[in-house]
Amino acid sequence: MELAVAEIARAGARHVEPAFIRGYVDFDEGMFTSTNASRLRATAEIAGLGIKAVSAHLDLSGPDAVDALSRRIAFAAGLGASFLITNVGPMMKRADIRRAIDAVLPRLEQAGIVLALENPGHGEGDLLGNARSGASFVRQIGSRHVCLNHDAGNVFTYSREATQPAEDIAAAIDVVGHAHLKDVVSGDAGWAFCALGVGVVDYLKYWRLLSPALPVSIEMPLRLERPERRDPQRRKIPVDIPTIRAALERSLRFVNSLEPA
Repeated sequence: MELAVAEIARAGARHVEPAFIRGYVDFDEGMFTSTNASRLRATAEIAGLGIKAVSAHLDLSGPDAVDALSRRIAFAAGLGASFLITNVGPMMKRADIRRAIDAVLPRLEQAGIVLALENPGHGEGDLLGNARSGASFVRQIGSRHVCLNHDAGNVFTYSREATQPAEDIAAAIDVVGHAHLKDVVSGDAGWAFCALGVGVVDYLKYWRLLSPALPVSIEMPLRLERPERRDPQRRKIPVDIPTIRAALERSLRFVNSLEPA
């Protein structure tokens, strides 16, 4: 984590979004402690980076969802973050998901944290399979502490390339509080994650729809691959630092180029 933070600062970013996502990195529930939050916050501050959001995904329909969410809320608060980002779960368990969110609303309000619900990049039958269904769910909750984290790259892959993010987000602009930007190269072998602007996700149209005040994060899971467009798999060999560095710097340049002069 220390190396990642240092490289992100070196590339010229001003913030970092820590991510605890099974399949991306190895961690356990014991990670979400006040001690670890303080240590990570200090690491970012020493590097000159702020923390606005943290991703710590879980299935909100599970029997331990309330306890797991509560740990994550406290962890996010310890980081000084404003957003806690997570996936949700299957449409068929909508009632269980709603109960879990309702149960932690007082904790979110007390901590000043917004729970940002993210659309998935693979699978099927998810409650947030598209922005329209996600927006309907968030509007029913009716809390300023719950919003959508719109993942533009996930829109493209979850729809099997049928939908670009600009088409999807239009139905949910009013409830999108945060966004993730990632890109993929599409070829005969499947999908490969890449620097922003290199792949086939259309960010030019997408960017025009976003509020200038909307916080966004660059997400580059370069170690993951999706052969034959199957679920993500992590390669055994890590990506070397020069490759990551070049992709991050290129992505930052691309995002900055989207901003009006």
